[in-house]
Amino acid sequence: MASKKTPTPKRSVKRAPRRPKGRKEPGIQLKVVLAALFLCGFLVLSLVFLAHLRESLRPAPAPPLAPPPPLVSDRQVLLEDIRVELESALLRSGLSLDSLKFTGADPQYIRIKGAMPPAGIIENLAQRLQRLSTDIRLQVSPAETQVVLYWENRLRFQLDFQPPEIPPPPAPGPRVAIIMDDLGRSMQTAQALLDIPLPVVFAILPGEPFAAPMARLAHKNGREVIIHIPMEPQRYPAINPGSDALLTRYTDGELRRRFRTFLKQVPHAIGGNNHMGSHFTENRGKMATVLDEMKQTGLFFVDSLTSGRSVAFREARKAGLPAAVRDVFLDNDQDVAKIARQIRKLAKVARHQGSAVGICHPYPQTLAALRQEARYLKEQGIEVVPISSLLVH
Repeated sequence: MASKKTPTPKRSVKRAPRRPKGRKEPGIQLKVVLAALFLCGFLVLSLVFLAHLRESLRPAPAPPLAPPPPLVSDRQVLLEDIRVELESALLRSGLSLDSLKFTGADPQYIRIKGAMPPAGIIENLAQRLQRLSTDIRLQVSPAETQVVLYWENRLRFQLDFQPPEIPPPPAPGPRVAIIMDDLGRSMQTAQALLDIPLPVVFAILPGEPFAAPMARLAHKNGREVIIHIPMEPQRYPAINPGSDALLTRYTDGELRRRFRTFLKQVPHAIGGNNHMGSHFTENRGKMATVLDEMKQTGLFFVDSLTSGRSVAFREARKAGLPAAVRDVFLDNDQDVAKIARQIRKLAKVARHQGSAVGICHPYPQTLAALRQEARYLKEQGIEVVPISSLLVH
């Protein structure tokens, strides 16, 4: 027999209560709020970052502009142009900027350590300034130590020049002049004398056959030429100075006429000395006549001192004639060694009194001694000079 199934009791299922429509859970609302806050914060931070980045990339502001310089007047421009012209002229004259010292403004003073520029530079400066303004005037002081510039009738620039002090020349060492008498007889002798490296003076006798050509040759070679004036000696006529000699018995007119003839016979002569003349040079009146004639023709006189009683040098000085007097005869003995000793004696006299005059003659021994002693004189610092360098004025 079939058994009857016992029915299983039904379980009751509890269902969650239904939420009203449109109502959210509290957890979801919190999440929404947090998300909104995060988004707002992110936006704020992004804006801040972008603002900072923009600020850092913005170029720095330009510095404020300097105020414009004041306008320069035409007068100031012209004054500056004048100053430039003055400086340029000074520089062209060889001065340096270091030698210029500026003081003052208007007028401006310029002190210059140097001499006044040459006249040509000053004239050129004046012309250039006239191109700037015809109203500009330059004035140079009579002593040539100051230049002043006026514009619009006002002193604008003053240039004061201070020339450097010129040191006194060193005192000359001992000097000698050597005169060779009795020339005019041989052109070979003249050439031999020119070959000696000493400025020996040519004293030419006016009556000799080669007097004029020898004088021209000597002058051409830079040697001084003087007239070897024949004058009356003691014991005349036993000792004969020549047919054209000056004698004490001649009138003053005859003495002057004869001397003018000597001038024509010896061209380029700048002075004279006596040939013999031991008697004539003792005569004050006759010497005064000859010396006056020499003074009128611009000559000087050298007293050969053939007499210890000669008045020639004193009369020449009294007449205002440049003059000199012989100190040593070099060749009274015609021997090379003795003449050389006399040349050294002449040097010794020059060392003692500063200068000395020697007279010699055209002997072969004299020429040889002069050639030999030329080096000695140079080594001893004895300067051989033309006779014109040793005149007493």
